[in-house]
Amino acid sequence: MNMRNLIVFSLLSLFMGLFLVLAFSLAGSGGVPQSMGVNNSFGEIKIKRMVAPDFSLDLYDDREIRLSELSGNVVVLDFWSSWCSPCRKEAAVLAEVYLEYRDKGVVFLGISIWDRDEDALAHIEEFDVQYPSGPDSKGEILVEYGVTGIPEKVFIDQRGNKVRKFTGPSTKDELVAILDDMLGSGY
Repeated sequence: MNMRNLIVFSLLSLFMGLFLVLAFSLAGSGGVPQSMGVNNSFGEIKIKRMVAPDFSLDLYDDREIRLSELSGNVVVLDFWSSWCSPCRKEAAVLAEVYLEYRDKGVVFLGISIWDRDEDALAHIEEFDVQYPSGPDSKGEILVEYGVTGIPEKVFIDQRGNKVRKFTGPSTKDELVAILDDMLGSGY
């Protein structure tokens, strides 16, 4: 074997080894990176009030929405997946609270992650989710908002600032208290 063939063989072996390590580590976690997944700790995460990063989301109903278009409203970003038990647990609650607040200056925006479109659409239909939802196919929004698991909700005030973040499923009482507080004080 000449030197060139030896180098090519060595590089191919190295890349195959790295690929196998990555493949086995993802297979053991269901395809989700180990540091991410279903949230096991629930509650509010303290965040620094700052301007919410703008993004565009292609919705499941073939429309597109930009976060900046929602300025002047309280916005609830709901990060979820159809296979996530806590997400399923809170889906009906979110759908109900949305219907109560949609005419009060509150916009819900569902962002599905780590999901297949057909499964996400079945979830939306099963729980009668009427607020706009779409996939974060490239994971860009997920990274921009520091999402580490699901479900997670980020609350954005009328001026476009991230003001609150919650992990785990929320109850109706929790959501109502947060939204009433945000609407009442103007944050």
